Parts: sequence; C-alpha cells; structure tokens
Amino acid sequence: MVELWAALGVSILNDLVLKEILLKLGKEALEDYVKDFFKDSIKSGVQSAQPDVLKKALGEALQQFLKLIEDELLLYLTEAEVRDNYQMAIGRFIKDDDVKPLLGKAFEKDCRVIDANQLRVIWVQRYSPDMPAGFNWEEITKPYLKEVKRIVRNSPELKRILELEILELIEQQVRENARINPDFNIFKYQEGLRERYSHLNLSSLDTTGCAYNELKLGQVFIPQNVRQVHQVLPQVYELPKEHQRRLRESHQLDGDVSLEDLTEYKQVYSQQPIRPIGEIIKDKDRPERL
Repeated sequence: MVELWAALGVSILNDLVLKEILLKLGKEALEDYVKDFFKDSIKSGVQSAQPDVLKKALGEALQQFLKLIEDELLLYLTEAEVRDNYQMAIGRFIKDDDVKPLLGKAFEKDCRVIDANQLRVIWVQRYSPDMPAGFNWEEITKPYLKEVKRIVRNSPELKRILELEILELIEQQVRENARINPDFNIFKYQEGLRERYSHLNLSSLDTTGCAYNELKLGQVFIPQNVRQVHQVLPQVYELPKEHQRRLRESHQLDGDVSLEDLTEYKQVYSQQPIRPIGEIIKDKDRPERL
C-alpha cells in the first residue's frame, strides 16, 4: 500500500505502469520476502540491520527493476499491452524463489554482474506470454546493478554492514593465505611446542651417571650480554701475530699494530656497562655499535 512505502521513505514513481505490483507487495508479509531477497547477499546484515532499512532498500530496488523491465517492454508494446498482458506475470516473477535471491545478489559486497541469462531461462520456462522478440535481459540487469550500488551508497546503515563484511572477508583471506585453519587453537599449539622442545634430546650422548634425563632448554640457555663500542678498531687486531707478520712482508698490511693501542682499547671496552641483549633490542635509543 502507498502508506507503507511512504512511511519507509520510498517514493513510487507516478509514471510507473507496473506500480500496482509494488502496491500489492506492500500489503503482504514483507519480512519473509526480505529474508529471501537478501539471504545470499547480506548474510549477517539481515539480523543486524533495522527491518525498515532493509524494506526501504528492497522497495527502491524492486521499483528500479520493474521500471527497467517496463522500459524494455515499451520499446515493443504500448502501456496498455504491458499492463494487460504482463503485469500479473511479472508480479509472480519477482516473487519467484529463484528470482528473489538473484535480484538480492546485487547487494553483495563484491557483486559485479547479475546473471541475465538465468533470469531469461526462468521466465521462458515458467511464465507467459513470451517476452517480445528483441527483449534484452542484459539491458535490465546492468543498470539494475548500478542502481543498487547507488541505493547502498545512500544508506549509511547498509554501507556500514557491507564494510564490516569486507573486513571479515579480508581477515578470512589473511588466514587462508597464512594457511591457518579458522579453528586453529594457537594456545594449544604453543603448549605443544613447549612440551615437545623444552626438554633437550641427549640420546646421542653418553650420559651414564649424569642426571640429564630431565634437562630443560632453559637450564642450558646462556643469556646474551653486550657492551657499547665507542671505537671501532681495524679487523687486523683479530689476526694472529704470525699472520700479521706475513701480511706485512707481502706488503698487504701497512704499518705495525700498536700493542699500546690494543691494550687501551680493551681497557675502555671492559669499563663499559654490561646490558642484556633483550633489553637493548627493546630500547629505541640503543647505541648503533655494540
């Protein structure tokens, strides 16, 4: 009825020949129609959105769909012929259990096309009279999809629902790309790692008379500590004395290594405070050289 659609904010076009279909639909139980219409598009949104929001979107979408069918028919028929010969059949068509979710699919977040051929087949197999020669279902489905996208853009609540579903889809894809099962229990996996690797396997060693059976990884782990380096010395200091001599004789090393410089360096280095490496890693102001 007109009052229902007006209350929902749906303005029915006065020049719509097939508007009686919408008016009749307004007298019926729209709740069931809404569920069937949106069941494959806004899966979680049907429960979370306000019923009036979905009814309004439904009314606007169906009006656009009927208008597009009407315009296509009027290319070949008069208004009277459309009303007398097709109005009842089209009214049954939009209530078809296979047509409703197909039209609702346009509200799906990543929908790019509505199957025009499927609509054509449903009509040919179940409804009469036949559509006029030249009637093109694609001339209906393409602009219909665009109109639905406009309806979603103009509805803050529908837009929010679809954005949430997009985020859920991204999260699901991340899990799939990471090859992690959605039911994966990370805490149980963590406990399994601890149980499997916390005890060292020393079966290849001769542990006769030693209490190594329960040796845990944490018991042999040596915390790593570092000191800050204020002066970087040439790597030649780390070479054995004999190797340094051969390098000098082959002219691959210039000058002598001063024992005094090396001693001074070691003294300065040993005076630096020792810090745990874990603490250094967490320190954003850590020194560049350690």
